[in-house]
Amino acid sequence: MLFSRLKKEVLTVTGMSCGHCEQAVVKGVQDLPGVEKAKADHGKNRVEIFYKETAPDMDAVRQRIVDLGYEVVQG
Repeated sequence: MLFSRLKKEVLTVTGMSCGHCEQAVVKGVQDLPGVEKAKADHGKNRVEIFYKETAPDMDAVRQRIVDLGYEVVQG
């Protein structure tokens, strides 16, 4: 599947300070059902969740990020 055909949700996530933090978040959420790919950027406090047609359970995605020790900013 082409990357450009995926849909995405963008979350604001604080507490990531380096590439290792980004990797932890990406690895943590990519195994959740419905998540095709994830990208994290600590400089922009941003996590992008990519999926096909049906969005994954975003509450579960948020909870996984919190469980990893980061804060998801509601907004």
